[in-house]
Amino acid sequence: MLRMMLEGDTGQILSFHVCDRRDCSRVFRDGHGYGDVIAGVFDETRVSLKRCPLCASVLFLAEVDHSLKIETWECTQAGCEHTERIPSPSAR
Repeated sequence: MLRMMLEGDTGQILSFHVCDRRDCSRVFRDGHGYGDVIAGVFDETRVSLKRCPLCASVLFLAEVDHSLKIETWECTQAGCEHTERIPSPSAR
């Protein structure tokens, strides 16, 4: 994913990450988790997020081991070392 900056309606600068694959609309926003951008607008109807059980911050998908079908999720909070390894949806 690539980091992007966007000025919001209130002049506030929004930082988020966008999928770098062609025709992919997925984005990741700190505090909001994963979602989609449709026609330049954040679509709140398809938001998906996991919370850290230690500090309640949002987890992000850090790595996918395709051979073992395991996802590694990490906490976005600085100083929090929480990591989860779970079966990917394709393994379920």
